[in-house]
Amino acid sequence: MMNKKIVYTLEIIWLVLAILSFLAGLFTWYSEGLSDSLMLFAIAVISLFMYFYRRRLRKSGKRY
Repeated sequence: MMNKKIVYTLEIIWLVLAILSFLAGLFTWYSEGLSDSLMLFAIAVISLFMYFYRRRLRKSGKRY
């Protein structure tokens, strides 16, 4: 089983990645248009999904 600090750190990394991807997507959308920023928004959605998935696993106490 992974160390609880490592699990929590990975969870926070997913959240930070989601926030940074979203902000980069907004900046790219503003400067270059929506079609150039769609990949960044997709990364943000996937990262947010991973954050909530990992959080649910941690809260339920399941092993990784």
